[in-house]
Amino acid sequence: MCLFPFRSGAAPGPVEGVTSVELHAVTGFQQGYTVRVAVRDAQRGREVDMSSLASSLRLVRHESGPVLGLEDPSERQAGSCSITAGGHFALITPVSDAQGRTAERLVQLASAPAVREGRLFLPLDTALRLLSAWMDRDFNYDPARGRITAFLWSSRPGSQLSEIGIMKEGDRFIGVAGGSQQQTRLSGLQVDELANGVVIRINASGRESVASFIKPDAEGKAYLTFQHATGDPSLFFRAFSRGLLKEVNAVRLDGGGMQVGLVFNTALFSLKSTQYRWDRKTNSYVVAVLTDVDVQAVYQAEKEKAIMRGLLHDQAKWNFDTIVLDAGHGGKDPGAIGPGGTQEKGVVLNIAKDLGAIIRREWPGVRVVYTRSDDTFIPLKERGTIANRHNAKLFVSIHCNAARSRAAKGAEVYILGPHKNEDALQVAMLENAVIRQEEGYEERYKGFSEEHMILSSLAQSAFTLQSTEAARHVLEGMEEKTSINGRGVRQAGFMVLWTPSMPSILVEAGYLSNPQEERKLKKRSVQRAIAEGIFNGLKQYRNSYEQQQLAAKEQ
Repeated sequence: MCLFPFRSGAAPGPVEGVTSVELHAVTGFQQGYTVRVAVRDAQRGREVDMSSLASSLRLVRHESGPVLGLEDPSERQAGSCSITAGGHFALITPVSDAQGRTAERLVQLASAPAVREGRLFLPLDTALRLLSAWMDRDFNYDPARGRITAFLWSSRPGSQLSEIGIMKEGDRFIGVAGGSQQQTRLSGLQVDELANGVVIRINASGRESVASFIKPDAEGKAYLTFQHATGDPSLFFRAFSRGLLKEVNAVRLDGGGMQVGLVFNTALFSLKSTQYRWDRKTNSYVVAVLTDVDVQAVYQAEKEKAIMRGLLHDQAKWNFDTIVLDAGHGGKDPGAIGPGGTQEKGVVLNIAKDLGAIIRREWPGVRVVYTRSDDTFIPLKERGTIANRHNAKLFVSIHCNAARSRAAKGAEVYILGPHKNEDALQVAMLENAVIRQEEGYEERYKGFSEEHMILSSLAQSAFTLQSTEAARHVLEGMEEKTSINGRGVRQAGFMVLWTPSMPSILVEAGYLSNPQEERKLKKRSVQRAIAEGIFNGLKQYRNSYEQQQLAAKEQ
């Protein structure tokens, strides 16, 4: 339900789908007139243009924003009536008596007025009932003839229409300066979903408000309208993706009222009962809606849904869907440089891109994330952070090696761990030296020591077995596709493997410091072969990984 201002002063434009019906007004014995009234067909039935209806009855109209005021200038002493777009109450103010007293009336409408392209419309039956209650006259509609009959001559003997909705003194809020009576303030919303329904509780402070509840219609829309209440409507806007209750909204009404709208999912649920009450103990307004369902069946369905959500969560958590490829060095950090001038950063970027292209081709469902895709310098810690951010299932850092001895050659694959020999320590020190090119590296890597590295490797212990298995398969795959011999799987304290929270390996594709291996590593054909070898190893690792996850789920 929304409040929309409609045009005031200017003549309203045409409304799509508007036609007219005949109105015959009886004003006296053998006296009367016949005019046409604008109506339109809508989902809630035939609607009447209230301005057109008022003009046909020779009533005075006062339009102010969303409020349409009607005044009866005749001798019927009917006074005035006002309705508000989106509001479910009409305020009737009769002419004052000899003592200047008025007995205002508040008449509830079955449907709220709606704005259609600047005009205010009410369902025809609702509008005629309102006129009857206000003017104490008979208004009838004959759908077969398409004709409204307004008997304006006199009221029926013994009619009590003029007493509908009379407000007693205690029904309205009377402000008392510093007194004990406080206007109702709606302060919050509480929704409790049940297995067979929902309970909506609107919390309040102050005195009880005159309120009216209109039960859900065929579309599941219900309204709780407070005659005199304040509050922040934004506190009551809620949307629900599942269950019986779909939406809650609220809007302020002219005259100091508020209306809370409730939308129920009648497409999926059959409503059994609807109850409304004011809870005196908690000063809250409670709407309880129950559905016609088998409670045990609902509990069982909810249990199955919870199990399925858990399975889907586990499946998403462990599914091999993302791999991060880290080309070492880059930008201002060239990495190792061979005797012939070949730079490590260019060789490993080519290998990473070749490997990524193979993965995308062979594994369309696996997402490839690069820590760098061009000649850019990326700090070591940021590389692992990228992997964590994308929830990767494997981190592969690709490098080329170098040593003091130009005779050193061969490929190695490392996992994080204590240095087991002097060679592993030298390789780690060479790769870790890049941190000195990072701004503020003293603070960024403060405290990183042998002891800190051991603690980090212990934190990675959950992935040690998987990392070792991935490293072994990758080294075997490279040996099969290239003439570069493998030197085994090793442990060392690589800072780039410190951050990732997943199985992680560092590939040393060969020694650029060895002239023969440098000539191989700078060839694009060899780089592509290395990428193919790494992929073949990853393929073996993935098969083993997914079989282990499947076996774990079946236990």
